[in-house]
Amino acid sequence: MEKEMQQIYQEIADTVNQMIPEEWEKFYFYAQISATGGGTYFFYNTPERPNIYQYSLDIPLESSINEAEFDNLDDSLFDLGDKMWEVFKKYNQALWYSFTMSLERSGKFNIHYDYTDWFKTDYSFNDLLDIWEYKYLGNEPTNQKKQALIESYLDEYPENPI
Repeated sequence: MEKEMQQIYQEIADTVNQMIPEEWEKFYFYAQISATGGGTYFFYNTPERPNIYQYSLDIPLESSINEAEFDNLDDSLFDLGDKMWEVFKKYNQALWYSFTMSLERSGKFNIHYDYTDWFKTDYSFNDLLDIWEYKYLGNEPTNQKKQALIESYLDEYPENPI
């Protein structure tokens, strides 16, 4: 299992690297996978802008990258997340709801699996994105609604599982 997972991690890193149109310092990749679907996205920063993270879905809008090629790579990221989920199933491991992978240009690598079934909560996909950005990117809430969301999440889930 470990060898299969390492191969998938490498493929994810290679794919994200192909999608980023400039030199990057660090990226965070997120995948949400279930039997009924899911989604992926990533954020990255650059050496020139270490505190500003670029959202993957904004790349085609803000660069001259070929949009069809970008979409194919984006689909590949989802397929890789799904492949990881299938490896867990194959080896009878507990199935995760989502995972976050971070990679620094230096090679420092981190992975976090979240086993919380968010479909059984009142949190929407956008809520989870706001919470995820708060946890991983350090994005502070920009309004009272988001502040209340973060406070509610931390009260309900003090171990911050996302």
